[in-house]
Amino acid sequence: IHDYLARYATQPNITATHHQCLVFDKGMFDKGVPDDPESAAKFCSSGKRKLVYVTKQMQEPSLLYIQGGKPPTRMLAHYYGYLHFTDISIGNYYKRYIRDLLHFRHEIFCAAGKIVKFLQDAAKAQGFSTDDEGGGGYSSLHVRRGDFQYKKMKVSADEWYANTKEIWKQDEILYIATDEKDKDTFFKPFSSAGHKLYFLSDFNDLVGLDSMDPNWMGMIDVVVASRGRAFAGTFRSTFSGYINRLRGYYGLSMKDSWFGQLKEKNMMHEFHNVNLDTYAKEWPDAWMGIDADIAPSQDIL
Repeated sequence: IHDYLARYATQPNITATHHQCLVFDKGMFDKGVPDDPESAAKFCSSGKRKLVYVTKQMQEPSLLYIQGGKPPTRMLAHYYGYLHFTDISIGNYYKRYIRDLLHFRHEIFCAAGKIVKFLQDAAKAQGFSTDDEGGGGYSSLHVRRGDFQYKKMKVSADEWYANTKEIWKQDEILYIATDEKDKDTFFKPFSSAGHKLYFLSDFNDLVGLDSMDPNWMGMIDVVVASRGRAFAGTFRSTFSGYINRLRGYYGLSMKDSWFGQLKEKNMMHEFHNVNLDTYAKEWPDAWMGIDADIAPSQDIL
């Protein structure tokens, strides 16, 4: 299919996300003069990316092919870090579209919901309460290990605990999403501090994990971790990133999200324009103000 499209389709002059950004502007599309060049320039300013407007010429071909799978056009970025609508209401419409219609299967949320209820019931037995939206009661982490390519982000369990210990309430239940094989040994600093630890593998009987598509396991992990009172993830992990995006969709404050790496620990607490390193974490542009056609800013973070 790729070979056919490359041969017969029209391919616009669009390159990779770290070189360009693609801007939708009604004035440029209709008249060749942008309505809001300042907004477009600001969005593309990170990394001095080249600004590319969507034009009528892009609409003319009967078959348009944007190659996004390999260099030099690989789109390694969140969609909202590459596509920009100068009309906020239109941009937010598509962000709502992604939030509301591009999501995990209902079976995944149902399985995760059973685990969340178990964790919250166990937490209530210890005197912890949930929030007004039915979340929390426990807190969560995503600790990326395994073949993670960013070696500096793979810190020891002692560092993880030292970097996050003040985030957790005393004896609070912690749900840990991880690909670490030796969980009991690696996470000893947390259990020794009085935290009851739970992992996805603890819920095989409750949820029937063995009978589910194995590709769902990570998605269930994501949903359970996203409902924690507080969350600490791994910087540069898109798995941690999507947990934070879900928390943003739920309306949870990013002040309750951290990273386990000390240098990046508080990065979710600060507002930044989506930058060149877009995939390293999620950005509030994905969820902030999208139900009210408000542009994201530090004031509403």
